[in-house]
Amino acid sequence: MIFNDFAFLFLFLPITAAAFYLAPYRLREWLMLGASLAFYGLAGAEHVVVLLGCMAWVWVFTASDSIRGSRWRLAAAITGPLMALLYYKYLGFIIRDILPQSLTLGWKPEIADKLLPAGISFFTFHLVAFAFDRAHGIISRQPPPAHFMLYITFFPHLVAGPILRYHEVGEALTVLNRFRPSEEHWRKAIIYFCCGLAAKVLLADGLAGFIRPLSAAVESLSPLSAFYVLIAYSFQIYFDFWGYSLMATGLACLFGFTFPLNFNHPYNALNPQDFWRRWHMTLSRWFRDYLYIPLGGNQRYIRNIIMVFMVCGMWHGAAWQFMVWGGFHGLLIVAYHLSKGHWDRLPKLVQRGLTFLLVSMGWTLFLFDFSTAWSFLHSLVGASVHSGEGPDLPVQAWAMLMVSALACFAVDVERLAASPAIDRRGGILHSLGFAAVFVLALLFIDRSGSFIYFRF
Repeated sequence: MIFNDFAFLFLFLPITAAAFYLAPYRLREWLMLGASLAFYGLAGAEHVVVLLGCMAWVWVFTASDSIRGSRWRLAAAITGPLMALLYYKYLGFIIRDILPQSLTLGWKPEIADKLLPAGISFFTFHLVAFAFDRAHGIISRQPPPAHFMLYITFFPHLVAGPILRYHEVGEALTVLNRFRPSEEHWRKAIIYFCCGLAAKVLLADGLAGFIRPLSAAVESLSPLSAFYVLIAYSFQIYFDFWGYSLMATGLACLFGFTFPLNFNHPYNALNPQDFWRRWHMTLSRWFRDYLYIPLGGNQRYIRNIIMVFMVCGMWHGAAWQFMVWGGFHGLLIVAYHLSKGHWDRLPKLVQRGLTFLLVSMGWTLFLFDFSTAWSFLHSLVGASVHSGEGPDLPVQAWAMLMVSALACFAVDVERLAASPAIDRRGGILHSLGFAAVFVLALLFIDRSGSFIYFRF
């Protein structure tokens, strides 16, 4: 089930919210846990079994306070979910593309192509973070089982983040049975969810409709059409994932949770380092706290940055192009680190333009495999022998790109949601405006697809 689906909007969400507010307070946490497992279970029973098994593993190894300062207990706690991640997501890739045939023990690649549990990369990172925080005393006492399970499975963030740490939601879990929504909770929920739905359905999926026929004919694109794909896909992946994060934040508000900011206008970044402080911020923070710093942090800056981004690339997908994408971003940050004095003297508009262009070049590895990406680059520079024979770009495609750019650089949803409440008349107009946005998104929701980051 996905957020931009009629079944979710008009069945699952209303039923869950009504049950949450009408049920006896003492049952709320178990009701939400059941709803979250039902939400996840629609992907398949095997998915739920893997999720429950990983949670049980980490719970057992972190239950005792003897985990504090114990490296072997920490290693044991994270081994379970990491092995599940390796088996389900990477085993086929390892057998097919890394190991020599003589070492595969007769396994054929299709044997290892298991059904990938939805959101396994995300819930694995949550479990690893919990184990680390228990081992380092950040979580001083083992929480009640229902709180731990709900922290992992809470349906707004389960499949595609944001990646949370337990202490960020621990208080909300503690008071869940006493939570009563205020006007501010409702206002923020409406703003975040409506804007997120519009970003996904109207912008991300709107751009996808124009990109799809072009990306199917990369060898025959004109340089202008290839440039359109480059820029439009950069906006598409942003609105797709940002839209999900906004909707997740809005849904969390309905039940008394406050999620951390996951995007902070990343395409306004002045350099590659700044970009990763703004894009998927909870993932960047996870890698900083649980990989970069344990590796030694700034003491071996270049080595650690490259290692972190190679792992980041592999986290996104079990394919060489994702590893190359991660290495590309690692090299960008190292190059900026070495040329910082020169880069920072450039006009800020030039810095932003270069950063956006470099990031956009990297996204082509999310859209194409290696051979297709190479053909695309040939078309981009006008070196393709079939250049200009591909489909033409309608005027509507450029209009959609302009609207997307305006929304990306001029709309500040977080600031709007954080603004103080307005008077009654303004509140009515405010509500009507967001109702119109919601209805407009519903008119086009039948063409909307799954979220890009769901495959990770």
